[in-house]
Amino acid sequence: MTTPAKTPVNRAAAKPAARTTATRAVASKAAAKPAVAAKAPVAVAVADKPDFTKRYKMLTGIDNSEFCAKVRMHLDNGYALHGSPVMAFNGKDIIVGQAVVLKKLPAKKKAGKKK
Repeated sequence: MTTPAKTPVNRAAAKPAARTTATRAVASKAAAKPAVAAKAPVAVAVADKPDFTKRYKMLTGIDNSEFCAKVRMHLDNGYALHGSPVMAFNGKDIIVGQAVVLKKLPAKKKAGKKK
């Protein structure tokens, strides 16, 4: 047994007749747009010059060349790798992390007697 096909309901008759042509044009443009817009990819950039004064940092990011450049930049500026790298999967990307420590602490001023 088949079900009878449903006929489309004319909803235009239920709308008020006092609409202007400008509101009709806006309504037709709104109906032409898709309901769900595609999200544009978000670019994550490495900071131009990170803060190299902290003694300990945990560097994290997506496993790509930008993360490798971030680690390399810290190694070039006096940091050393600390511990093992970590990896996790968030369902979309592989997230990696690496702890780094500052090898040489800044020199402290000696508190001496004034003469």
